[in-house]
Amino acid sequence: MISKVVLLAMMLVRVQSVPQGPAYLPPSGGVGPRPGGTGHPDEWAGDPVNYEYSYEVQDAAAGLDFGHREMRKDDEAKGSYHVLLPDGRTQIVDYVADAGGYRPMIRYEGTATYPAPGGEGYKY
Repeated sequence: MISKVVLLAMMLVRVQSVPQGPAYLPPSGGVGPRPGGTGHPDEWAGDPVNYEYSYEVQDAAAGLDFGHREMRKDDEAKGSYHVLLPDGRTQIVDYVADAGGYRPMIRYEGTATYPAPGGEGYKY
């Protein structure tokens, strides 16, 4: 029994002796936030942030249909994502994200259908 207590005490000492430090720091080498900047990682390199990407997932056997596309130019991102809902409709979100915030416009396509009373219900 005493050996278990000693072993436990040794483990606690070992855990407490692990050095702790910051996990993430900005890049070094003189690169840092712009004067008057927010310190956000997008500012570290000083380059404009411009990109475009998209993806689609469709698996009829599993009942999956979703995707996302986004384009960003400097401080404005525009995009759209969609997902097939369990009731058969597709939810589509078009959005703009800029200095004014994230502004989504949500719409639905299709007609909702529900299982008959006493039926099996939705399958997950």
